[in-house]
Amino acid sequence: MERGHEFTVVLPGHGTYRVKLLEGVEIDDQAGETVGHWSAFDLHARGDSAGTVYQELLGGLQQRIAAGPGTPEFDAFAAYVRERGSRLSDEEVAARELAQVRETSVRWQVTDDEQYVVNLWRDAELQRDGDTVTVRAFELEATGERPGQALQALTEAVSMASGKHDAPGPRFDEFTTWVRANGDRVSAEALAQEAKDLQDYLTARDQLAPITPDDIEAESSTGVPLLVDFWAAWCGPCRQVTPVLASLADQWAGRLLVRKIDVDQFAGIWEKFEFRGIPAMLMFKDGKEIHRVIGFGGKDNLIAELEPHLAPLDH
Repeated sequence: MERGHEFTVVLPGHGTYRVKLLEGVEIDDQAGETVGHWSAFDLHARGDSAGTVYQELLGGLQQRIAAGPGTPEFDAFAAYVRERGSRLSDEEVAARELAQVRETSVRWQVTDDEQYVVNLWRDAELQRDGDTVTVRAFELEATGERPGQALQALTEAVSMASGKHDAPGPRFDEFTTWVRANGDRVSAEALAQEAKDLQDYLTARDQLAPITPDDIEAESSTGVPLLVDFWAAWCGPCRQVTPVLASLADQWAGRLLVRKIDVDQFAGIWEKFEFRGIPAMLMFKDGKEIHRVIGFGGKDNLIAELEPHLAPLDH
C-alpha cells in the first residue's frame, strides 16, 4: 500500500468519490520503527514499514466507521472524503462498474474432471438507475443495489439455465459449448492438487477442536497460551492456514493450545473481537488477548509471529 493509492468510495446519498485517503497520514521513523498518525480520525499505528502502518490505519478506520451512515464516525469520514476527493459522474461510475464486471472470471465445472476458468461476463452490459444496478448477459438479467449483488443473482440465473451434466438445464449444451470455446481448461494435475489440498484441509480441520467465545477464558487459563483461529467454510485463506495450524499444534504441544471458532455460528463476533478479515488468529492468556495475526502470509511468517508468545520449553 502506497501513500498515493487512489480509493473509490461510495457515500450513500452523496455519490461515489475518487480520493487519495492516505495523503492525510503523517509518517515518522522513531528508533528504527515506522510510526503513523492520522489526525483526522485520531488513529495511530506502528510497524516495520510505511506500507504496514497504512494497512493498520485502514483497518482501524474500517472498524471506526463499521456502524455506517448516520453515526458521528461515519459522518466525519464522509466529510473527509468529500473535502479531499472528486465526485464521479453517473457515467464514470457505470463505466468503472462495467469494467469490473467484465474482468470477473469464474470456475465453470462441466464435470468433476472437466473444469474451466472463463471470463463469463466479458460481453455483459450494466445499467445503473439510481440505487439499482442491472446486469445483462446471455439474454438474462438481474438487479441489485450493488454490481456484486446483481452479478450474484445473474450467476444463479445462468446456473439454473445451464444445470449440471447429470441434471442438465434447458441451455446446458449452449453454455458448455461457449465455455469450452472461450475458457482455459484446468489441468488434471491442478485438479488433483486441489483434491489433495481439500483432503488435507478437512483432515486438519477435524484435528482442531471447536470452541465458543464463552470458552476462551477457561481454555486460556491453563498456563499455556491459547490460539483461536476464527474461520469460515467459504474463506480460501482459512483452508490454507488450517493444515499449518494443525501441524504447529503438534509441534508446539505443551507450549500452545490451538482451537477454532466458526465466525458464521456466532452473531456479532466480528465486532466483539474487533477484526474485519479472516483468518483472524488471536492469542489469549488468562482470558486476555496478547497477540493477533490477521490473514495468512505463509508458514514462516506465521511462526515468526507466534513463537515469541509460546510458553517456555520447560513449562
